[in-house]
Amino acid sequence: MKARLLIVAVIFLAGCATQKPSALNEPKSQGDTRNRDLYECEREAAFAGAGNKQQVFDNCMKARGYTAK
Repeated sequence: MKARLLIVAVIFLAGCATQKPSALNEPKSQGDTRNRDLYECEREAAFAGAGNKQQVFDNCMKARGYTAK
């Protein structure tokens, strides 16, 4: 009985040890920031008038430090 309990405990602890640590403490990469900026500017442009959606998007991205290619 004790051997079974020991085996179960070892398997449980081994499963916990192989899990990836939480990503909460990892810094955000530049790609994450860019994706968030794109999303927010697209959302802002969606609320703009029909004629100037692209201009609103371009101005938003320019304000965040991105330049047109």
